[in-house]
Amino acid sequence: MRCWVGDGSNAGFQIKFMQDLNSSSASSTTVAFATLGCKANQYDSSFLEAQLLARNFRLVDFKEKADIYIINTCTVTDQADSDSRNLIRRAARRNPEAFKIVTGCYAQTKPGEVAAVEGVDLVLGNDKKGRLWEYLEQGRPERVRIEVDNIFLQSELETFGMASYSKNTRAFVKIQDGCNQFCSFCIIPYARGKNRSISIPRVLEELRALSERGFREAVLTGIHLGTYGHDRQPKQSLAALLRAIEIERPIHRVRVSSIDPEEVDEEILELFASSKVICPHLHIPLQAGDDDILRLMRRRYSSGEFAALCEKLAAKIPRVCLGTDVIVGFPYEDESRFDRSFRLLQETPLHYLHVFPFSPKRGTRAAGMLGQVSASVKKAHAARLRALSEEKTREFRRRFVGLEVEVLLERPRDSCQNEDLPAAWTGFSENYLSVEVQSDCGYSGKLVRCRLQEEKGGILAGKDHSGRETTA
Repeated sequence: MRCWVGDGSNAGFQIKFMQDLNSSSASSTTVAFATLGCKANQYDSSFLEAQLLARNFRLVDFKEKADIYIINTCTVTDQADSDSRNLIRRAARRNPEAFKIVTGCYAQTKPGEVAAVEGVDLVLGNDKKGRLWEYLEQGRPERVRIEVDNIFLQSELETFGMASYSKNTRAFVKIQDGCNQFCSFCIIPYARGKNRSISIPRVLEELRALSERGFREAVLTGIHLGTYGHDRQPKQSLAALLRAIEIERPIHRVRVSSIDPEEVDEEILELFASSKVICPHLHIPLQAGDDDILRLMRRRYSSGEFAALCEKLAAKIPRVCLGTDVIVGFPYEDESRFDRSFRLLQETPLHYLHVFPFSPKRGTRAAGMLGQVSASVKKAHAARLRALSEEKTREFRRRFVGLEVEVLLERPRDSCQNEDLPAAWTGFSENYLSVEVQSDCGYSGKLVRCRLQEEKGGILAGKDHSGRETTA
């Protein structure tokens, strides 16, 4: 869909903008990004930032006045839509003359609604994100312009490959996009399109490039990661990719962001159990521990299958960290169904829970269901599950006091009370333990081995054994 809305004129600004864009003064053109939502969306924004940095644009904080504002939106809930609109309005207030571009999932699913927000210049669909530069070259349109097509026609990833740029200690690599599952509570297939993946050779190439630039850990991410490779000809799989990574070892360690229960097969389980590269950390979304609710959600596993998988993983990989997502207050979740979920989560070897009160999303089947749960009940049930999560996380941390782990240092502690002690750094172990490390020669991105000495205030403490970085 391509259309223009309104009849305002800003020709003078457009001429000046194009002169700056096509001259050496592009280095003085400022760009501010605001990103809402998942790691895949954050990856997309980082990809776009890298493109603009390579063309000598200057990135500034979204709170500052900028020449260009890019709002990468989320639409997973109606509240996310509202947050996106608020960001657009803030950008318009900071600089009414700026080129304001709105992209992401809200822009893809509700382009007309986005275009109606005062201050918007360009609405750019998810399928066109990777071509942002082309639209910048065309300049700020005189009227609101909508560039959104049918996302289900997209067969390639629009954004991939940015080994030259990352703001994080751990590099994120989006290897898959889209989802074919259509859960009853989720709008994301309409925002991201069908499953599509990057080939195994290209993923390995990206991991090698990241390693050469000094990254020691990469996180494989996507919208529905367990379906990685199913769209390829010939068909590939996440297990095949992980096996190729294990054989080649293109980077020191690799973390898998999230995978659905029915997609953790025996091959993947064995790879996690025996790997020297893949981190022993699995995030496996459950969503609900009651089978009636799972059927209403259109999930493809039972609560018993989920629990059995977690038991098997914990027995096979003693150091593994297992996390999950849980939606509370889904339609028809009465006290008895919630209690079944609670007991299942309590008894299953999980180590943290991400708890989300159900929020009806326009356009989904669940939003129109009867049996909606009151906000007060959702709040109470969410509080119980979050308390359970804290208890499970504490128990998991305490298991590792006295043991040795490998920690990737991320940032220095805010302050050091005793100048005679080595500097303190925080980071994560291979199995996702948050650790504070005493190190005389720490730096962001350094790998250290340390023996965990105590657990205090929600974090484990350890000391860098030798001050030297570990090697692969």
